[in-house]
Amino acid sequence: MHDNTGKGKLIVHLIVPLLLSMMALAGALLRVYSFNVNDYDYAIFSNLFWNFAHDNGWRVSLYEGQARVLFLADHLDLLFPLLAAPFYILFPSPYTYSVLHSLAFTAVFFLVPIFVREVWKQDGREDYLPAALFLLLALSLFRGFCTAWAFQATTTLAMPFLLASLIALHRKKLAWVVLFCLLMALTQERASVAVFGVGMYALFITKNYRLGLALCAFSAVYFFTAVKLVIPFFSGQGYMYSSNIQPLHDLDKKAWFLFRFFALWFFLPLLSKRALWAVCCALPLLGLALVSNRLGMYSFQHHYQDLQSIFFLAASTFGLLRLSEARWFRRLPRSVLALLACACLIFAYHNSKSYVPARLLVKWSPKPEIIQLNTELSTYSRLAPDIRVYASSGIGPRFSMRKHRYVLTPEVAARHLSSSMVFVALKQDMYPFKEQADTIVSLLLSNPSLKLIKHKPELELLVFASTDLLNEPTAIHK
Repeated sequence: MHDNTGKGKLIVHLIVPLLLSMMALAGALLRVYSFNVNDYDYAIFSNLFWNFAHDNGWRVSLYEGQARVLFLADHLDLLFPLLAAPFYILFPSPYTYSVLHSLAFTAVFFLVPIFVREVWKQDGREDYLPAALFLLLALSLFRGFCTAWAFQATTTLAMPFLLASLIALHRKKLAWVVLFCLLMALTQERASVAVFGVGMYALFITKNYRLGLALCAFSAVYFFTAVKLVIPFFSGQGYMYSSNIQPLHDLDKKAWFLFRFFALWFFLPLLSKRALWAVCCALPLLGLALVSNRLGMYSFQHHYQDLQSIFFLAASTFGLLRLSEARWFRRLPRSVLALLACACLIFAYHNSKSYVPARLLVKWSPKPEIIQLNTELSTYSRLAPDIRVYASSGIGPRFSMRKHRYVLTPEVAARHLSSSMVFVALKQDMYPFKEQADTIVSLLLSNPSLKLIKHKPELELLVFASTDLLNEPTAIHK
């Protein structure tokens, strides 16, 4: 693959991205099937998209009783409810969001070789295929990218728009840059901050000064309008996450987080001036993380490093280009270069292995209790639409395609319930009420308005129905 052969292009541009995409999609579906997703955030977004598709607007049933029951009071997500709605009409399934998320996530795999080719081409080089293959595999193993795959949030859906905008900048397709940045901004207010990074990229790397300034100005105005005016308008109060601003909180962890970001990219972003400028483009997003007191923002535990990963990929591309031009590097035998590349990828895998899709596929086996639990819950997939469903968070996504779907809390378990069914699976995730699981079950068993209609001790599954439903034999399944 050292030369620019047709076979090499086929492997790097199509076969490898396709294989990575198939593994990511299969792994994502298995995570849903195996109850490795929960209400936060999987069922929240599923419920949002389903409600939008069924003329309920930006309503999130799981936030019932909170200001953010209208999702616009929580996040300014204008684009994907609209795009996802047709799929939720045609395929109202707990797996639908996983498929849509995987399609957006895996689109990045096909864009990486194109981006590397553009960077190499502008340096007058055509031998980009080995670098593209390495960077493609490095991204697929990068911890921040892998957690974006595992924790399926809507900002991850903006990643292909971000990388496509950088490609369009290199190709001088400025109208496309504007379109991709607009789509990014409409995804969520945090994604709109990435538009500022694209503006910086236009200013410092592709030298599109007027466009760069315009994008930076648009991003700043859009973000502050969202968090200072639009979201507070819908919530009736300030931006929810303003209270998390604590720049001096956990300074040691934040410093370690930044060091790991560079280390997990093998310090390639430090190897050239353009690489450093590309890293600087991630600063607006990193700034949101570093001023927060929420550990997930400045760690690799959740999805929050999704958009930053694209800028670090770009920086690593420039760094690798500079490294490949070094005389000592060019003198190394191909076998040595291959060993160095493998060592780097093994290091990346070691730091991300619990979230790598391929590892999940290799380790996964169809446990009888998982199969049985899926079978048991499937019998309730066609509950009458007016029934209020309460479920513990680990099995909550199974019921998220409903208008009346709520979180099971201790307060709910003690409340008089009517036209309701309650589902508890103690072996699955009980977040955020894991410590109160026994209390919830005790309250449900002693609740006079409920009756236990199914108990599977081997699954620790309990299903309750309100007594008024039991008095009407046809009320549950209509």
